[in-house]
Amino acid sequence: MTQEQAVLGPDSLMWKYFGDARVIFLLPSTTTVQVAHPGIGAGVEEHSAYKEDPWGRAERSLALLWPVLYNTEEGVRDFGTRLREMHRDIKGTDFNGKKYHALNPELYTWVHITTYYGMIYLAEFNGDHLSEADKQQLFQEWLQFGRQMGIRDKDMPATTDEYWAYLDDTIRNSLQVNPATEYVEHRGHYTGQPKHPRTTMTDRQWRIYQYFMGSLTWHLKKGFYPPAYREVFGIRWTWLDQIGFKLIGGVMRMLWPTLEEKKRWVPEAWRAIKDAREHPENYGGAVGEGLAKAS
Repeated sequence: MTQEQAVLGPDSLMWKYFGDARVIFLLPSTTTVQVAHPGIGAGVEEHSAYKEDPWGRAERSLALLWPVLYNTEEGVRDFGTRLREMHRDIKGTDFNGKKYHALNPELYTWVHITTYYGMIYLAEFNGDHLSEADKQQLFQEWLQFGRQMGIRDKDMPATTDEYWAYLDDTIRNSLQVNPATEYVEHRGHYTGQPKHPRTTMTDRQWRIYQYFMGSLTWHLKKGFYPPAYREVFGIRWTWLDQIGFKLIGGVMRMLWPTLEEKKRWVPEAWRAIKDAREHPENYGGAVGEGLAKAS
């Protein structure tokens, strides 16, 4: 099997972190960094229903991207193809008058770029102290995840040093405030989300719940930003904010083991984890540290 044909499995760090349900608190940050790219922001503005149907858009994204990682070899290739096909007709003119296409290597890769630092930040938030060897392993898995998404090696940074330089340079020289970032870059966007269509809460219960969860999400979003992004876009982050960020992470770490196991995972990841436990032969024969069923 060639490198391009190989797929990540339950023994990978990517499986451990990308499907952890706490990733939901990371995504508002990484997606904002993504849409700050003028081509991606324009594509989202022109082709996405993120304003009209935020819950539906989020669920469609989870249902399509997560199976590119959490799947059998055949399933990975199938969903990788679907992901690229979904972006094939997304094109237009960005906010600077430049033509864009969602499958342009610069744009498609930039979305993937946010995943590596995001997984490192999430691991730290979860209380995991990754060694340099862990970070290198995660980087190699990040490269493989990119291949599973259909990204060519030549379009991704080859080393971690190149990666961090690319991230910093793009933030400082290519990203900009645009209608997409302005829409999601305020607290009210998170505290005032419309009622989820499948919730059983009353309107009053939903408002209370959404205010609490939205405020929490808003604070964590700022904490998950790369420092360069906060600097360039003037996002205030004090030592008190950092202490609050760490305290929230600590409380979540204490509460996490009390949750039902399936609630600790994104649904698409949980389905694959259960299947890998029952049919490890379909996933390379490994279940993965932290994913195996407790004895």
